Amino acid sequence: MADVTEPVPWTDYLRSCTNAAEEMAGQAGGPVEVEYLLVVAAFNDDRESRSRLVLRALGAHHFFEDEGYDHVAEVFGLPERFTVWTPEAEAVLGRLAYWVSRTGDYAADTAHLLLACLEAGSAELTDAGVTPRDAVRAAVTVRRDVSLADRQPRERGPILSGERVDRPVSYEFTARWEADAGPRRARHFQLRSQGANTAGMGSTVQFHITLLHVVTLTALGIVSVVTLIGIAGAALTVTWWSLLWLASQLARRAWLPIAARVFVDALLVVVSVPLGIPWWLSVLAVPHRVLDILEGRLGLLEVRGETADPDLTESDVRSDLRINVRAGGFYSALRLRGELSNR
Repeated sequence: MADVTEPVPWTDYLRSCTNAAEEMAGQAGGPVEVEYLLVVAAFNDDRESRSRLVLRALGAHHFFEDEGYDHVAEVFGLPERFTVWTPEAEAVLGRLAYWVSRTGDYAADTAHLLLACLEAGSAELTDAGVTPRDAVRAAVTVRRDVSLADRQPRERGPILSGERVDRPVSYEFTARWEADAGPRRARHFQLRSQGANTAGMGSTVQFHITLLHVVTLTALGIVSVVTLIGIAGAALTVTWWSLLWLASQLARRAWLPIAARVFVDALLVVVSVPLGIPWWLSVLAVPHRVLDILEGRLGLLEVRGETADPDLTESDVRSDLRINVRAGGFYSALRLRGELSNR
């Protein structure tokens, strides 16, 4: 076994996965590489391992071929083989302690191995729309649904307690179509990085931030509808140039930074004077943009809390969105070709 530079407790199943990676490397006649660690994290033979639950929660399991699961399952359970490790693969193990800390866990499991492989630059996971922040949020969400061998030693709830001999498989507690078939549309990927989930609702601060965010979103929706009605009315009764103010509605935080959105509004105010656009459209833009900026900051605070990343910026979230959108298009293409996996 490679030397782990920052030792943390391991789950039994994570140990089985590294043994399987060594077996695969030994069969290939080479050292253990990052690729083998990624493969055992994504294709291991336990459907309720935390890494596979994360991939299913993100819909990323669809992007891998069924043959991969069958091939990797064959190397699990074989006697431990001592194999040379590449420095890159050892570095992945050295990052397990960091990811354990990020997710608030006590032991390293397969989700942390998946995160460390993703951090090492896995193109396969990026193509599937998986970013480190997506994976952290999913790992926290599925923590109580993991199989016994890969579950955190001090995170056992009453329903899924390891002491229950009649414990049902974890995905029976979720909607069957979602657990077995995954997302029904590509929009699942496109919205992933733009909203918060319920993983952090146990925190009082996070709860109040989420509550304020909902109120702000409601107010923003009302102001947006009023603004759109005003634009339509002005375009029909005053000048069709009023339709230019639609650009203000389209300049959203998902696509443009704050400075660019404010610049669009200021530019529209300037051109409104010579074009005869009603002054009250400019007035309506003020509460719309203020609420838009406030909503963006609250959303960013929520995502920071869920990903345990205080340095997260709106630029990072937009970068994640671009990856998610590309994955959504890839998902649609695979679905049209009938190549989606349900494993």
